[in-house]
Amino acid sequence: MNNYDTPILSLSGGHQLVARFNLDDRSVEILDLETLDMGWTCYNPSQGASSDDLTKICDSLYDRCLLQALEVGKQKLEWVDVA
Repeated sequence: MNNYDTPILSLSGGHQLVARFNLDDRSVEILDLETLDMGWTCYNPSQGASSDDLTKICDSLYDRCLLQALEVGKQKLEWVDVA
């Protein structure tokens, strides 16, 4: 079984970022496609990113990943509740 929701791509502000929700530890991980060697980084909105611009983009990705995870969970519950 895959431990991640569908990745979300952002090309905002000259950055190439991919975010995903880790279902195992319920965290949002972000990958900068320009620095693949750094790998996935757990993002925490309370800490932000290296610049205000990047923080805004990462915060948006974080929110979108959480909303996506909630929607998937809701659909799973609806499927289970159907008798």
